[in-house]
Parts: sequence; C-alpha cells; structure tokens
Amino acid sequence: MTMQPISCQGCGREVLVEKFSAAHTSIQWPFDARECPFIAARDDAGTGAGFGANTHGCEQLLRTIDQAFAERSLTESGIELPVGQNVPRLH
Repeated sequence: MTMQPISCQGCGREVLVEKFSAAHTSIQWPFDARECPFIAARDDAGTGAGFGANTHGCEQLLRTIDQAFAERSLTESGIELPVGQNVPRLH
C-alpha cells in the first residue's frame, strides 16, 4: 500500500497518510506543517510543544484521519515483517 491523500476537514489542506494500525499512522506533510492554521495558532499562543510535535499537533487533522479510517475511505496498510533467516541480526 502507498500513502493516500487526505484533505483536513479543518483547513482543507492535503497531506499524505498511511495507516498501519489503529495506533500507527504515518503522515507526510507536502508543505511546512507550521503553515497549518491550527498548528500556527497553537504555536502563536505559546501552547505548542515545538516543531517536532507538529505532526501530532493538529487535532482537526487527527480527527479527519480517524474518521476516514472508521469509514474505511482510508484503508489499513499491511506490514510484512521479516521472519526466520530474514530477520536482521545485530552484531
């Protein structure tokens, strides 16, 4: 599976999302995340946790992703983990 475009219901900006499980989501911002009006407003108010937290900082986007996943318009990607001899070993 590849990343799927999702438009935020809050601001309409599009990000790319890949959902590996209910708890594991990968988000790719095709623009600077600080351009999100909700992240910018939070950071302007001094309530942000810094840029590293921006991917988790837009509640509107997270709600949009959760809703798309619940409605199955965002499908879960399968992860094939290596097994047996294919598992990387640390030396």
